[in-house]
Amino acid sequence: MKQGFIPALGTPLDENGYLLSGSLQAQTERMLDAGCCAVLCMGSMGQQAFIRTGETFKAAKAVVEQVRGRVPVFVGAMDCSIQRARERMEEMEAYALDAFVFTTPYYHSCTRDEVINYYKSVAAYTKHGIVLYDLPTTTQTKITYDMVVEMKKEIPNLIGIKTNDMQLLRKLKLTGEVPDDFLCCFSGLDVFDIGYKWGLTNYLDGMISCTPHNFQMLDQAMKSGDFSAAAVYLSNVVSLRDFFAANNLWPCFSAAMNMLGWPGNFAPDYCTGITPETVEKVRAEMVRIGEL
Repeated sequence: MKQGFIPALGTPLDENGYLLSGSLQAQTERMLDAGCCAVLCMGSMGQQAFIRTGETFKAAKAVVEQVRGRVPVFVGAMDCSIQRARERMEEMEAYALDAFVFTTPYYHSCTRDEVINYYKSVAAYTKHGIVLYDLPTTTQTKITYDMVVEMKKEIPNLIGIKTNDMQLLRKLKLTGEVPDDFLCCFSGLDVFDIGYKWGLTNYLDGMISCTPHNFQMLDQAMKSGDFSAAAVYLSNVVSLRDFFAANNLWPCFSAAMNMLGWPGNFAPDYCTGITPETVEKVRAEMVRIGEL
């Protein structure tokens, strides 16, 4: 796959929790315009764990139709059992997507053997690729280097991993125990520029969806070797993320997405709102970093 950034797309919903497909497709097109090398639909920032199951299928279809093969499309199908994951994949198996993305089951922690059995089992149900999503803060289970190596030997359609574990990705790239085209997708937002210097040139985060200008400039700067400029753009994004986190992350993210011209609610339905004053602070931050 080409080097570059992969946005974890936000999913816009109306007041009743139904997909606003036009808004999602407009967002997707903006990411393509910014130069993304792939897109992730139904990741963490895409509310895959929160929204109606039927709407997740509609979102995946809308993104696939908008992309039209211009870049790879990855779709989250995370769930807590093999059979539930299988049902998700079956509904989308005919879509022209490139890979399903899976965390480990996330209701209870899993043993090493349970993790491997889970991935082997879900991978056997699809003709598409499988990407591991290492998210131990949520799933309570860490995907380790030895697990990845063993699974790559046993799962023909395992094509990559997404993780913020820089050491894990660096080891995968250096040891030669996975193919050169195995996708090592780095999600450590705060140190994207450092990871890039280590050869982690595919990187993914939900903040990309609300900062397409900064990521377009960041990507161009890193590809040209101008890491001083890259640090400025990355710092813009990190500071915006920190502002969101300090002022109710999901509603702030949703407000920023609306400001970029994509209507809908991008936050889980249980989230409380933010005040008009906070909305204006979000706007000021978006202006400050050059997104508005």
